[in-house]
Parts: sequence; C-alpha cells; structure tokens
Amino acid sequence: MAKQWLSQITHWWNIAKELSPKQVERELLTPFRIALVGQPDRVEAVWRVLTGGASPQILQTASEYVKRFTGPPQEEFDFILACDALEVPQDAIEAIVNHFQKHEFPLVALARILPGTREMVVNRLIEEVASLNAGIAMLSAVPSVFPLLGLLAPAAALADIVVLTKNQLLMVLRVAAAYGKAPDWRKRLPELASVLGAAFGWRAVARELVGFVPGGVGMIVKGMVAYAGTLTVGRAAAWYYATGRTPGKAERERLYQQAWEEAREKSQEWKQS
Repeated sequence: MAKQWLSQITHWWNIAKELSPKQVERELLTPFRIALVGQPDRVEAVWRVLTGGASPQILQTASEYVKRFTGPPQEEFDFILACDALEVPQDAIEAIVNHFQKHEFPLVALARILPGTREMVVNRLIEEVASLNAGIAMLSAVPSVFPLLGLLAPAAALADIVVLTKNQLLMVLRVAAAYGKAPDWRKRLPELASVLGAAFGWRAVARELVGFVPGGVGMIVKGMVAYAGTLTVGRAAAWYYATGRTPGKAERERLYQQAWEEAREKSQEWKQS
C-alpha cells in the first residue's frame, strides 16, 4: 500500500509540474468593485456577512474593493447591490456570486477578498469541474475516471486520464486559493496528499462501480463516477482548508454518500439531454 501511495504521489507531482500556478495567481489578483447601497444598518449588516472571519489586513483590502453608500453612487462599479431589497443580509452572497459568475469573472478573486463568499464560491468551482470531468469521461468512454485516487485505465485512455487529473489538481489549487492559501505546488502537494489520503476510501467504491470487466461500464455510469469522484476530491480539499483538518471517518462517509447521490440525480439530466 505504501509503495502504491508513493507511486501515486509521484504521478500527481509529475503532472502538477506541467501546470503553471500563474493562471490561478492572475485570477486571484483580478480587481473588482462592488457598491453596497441602502440604509446604513442594512448596508453594515451585508458588509459583516461578506467580511465575516476576515483578518485585519483582508478587511482593509475589502474596504478598497467594496464601497458603502446611502444613495446611488456616482462612480462606476462592477456590481451595485441594493441592500434594502434583500430579505436577509445573507442573500447578498448569492446575488454577488451569481452576478460575477454570469459575467465569467474568476470567482476565486471574490473569495480571496470576501471570506463570506468562500463556501459558495468553492461549491461552484467544484461543481463546474465535476461536470466538466463527467462530460470528458462520457465523451471519451474512459473506463476508469478517478485518476487522483489511483484508478488507472488502459494505455489507450492515458491521455484522457492526464486531462482529468489536471482538472482535479487545478480545482484543488483554486480551492486552496479561495481559502487564502498561495497557489504554490511545493506547499500544496503535501496537503493534497493528506487530503486524498482521507478520500482514498472512495477507491473501493469506484472500483466496484466500474468493475474493470470486459467491455467496461455504461457511458452514464462512467460520467457518474467521474462526477462523484471529482466532488469527493474537491469537498475533501474544501473541508481541509476550511477547518485545517482532514475529514474523519464519519465525514468521509458523508462525502461519499452525498457525492454519489448527487451523481445519481445528475445522471437523470444526462439521460434526458
């Protein structure tokens, strides 16, 4: 087992070396301007929701990106939020994330400055990559679609495995960046090994699903395994960076079950499309 795990770490590192963190660094530093407009108490309530848990340094930076007004601002902003129209201040998070996602803005930049958006941003990032990997798995008919946990496919599928692995590695790097960590592989890979060690139990589930039988498995099931596997990796990473701890047994079981149930629901959409 130790030899296999060391081999897998080497596999991740060889692929990670080909990925440049510069892309994530550029995304992190993308500037934005948000105006919070409304009654002072409502504006302050939204401000507290968006900046909850921020360090003094991040709080200072956030005040440069997010401005507060009691009336219509005279300056240009990427998004103007009418705080008085919100049912509860927490609704500001979804309104802001939805707006910037619609305009294809790198959401990790929001999460870096506004800690209150981190959970939603990370969930959106993970969902996006899970859907992407599911599509790749179904279109390319990869028999084994959970590369980060060592389910290696036949040689003919190795090119697709590398693509899926790169997607998952970049996803984890963005999750780390969203939680304020530097997008540096030398620092992140040991953490990644720890996170995936916690997620390693998914191997048995995925192996049972794909079966490694002649003819492989159905296209939809391959997509489901890719989707659920990517969710599991992403959420295990999110758990680690949010709490500073690897998921325990109970949390791992919850992650596995939830990811597979969501994949099952997604499969119904794929069948109808």
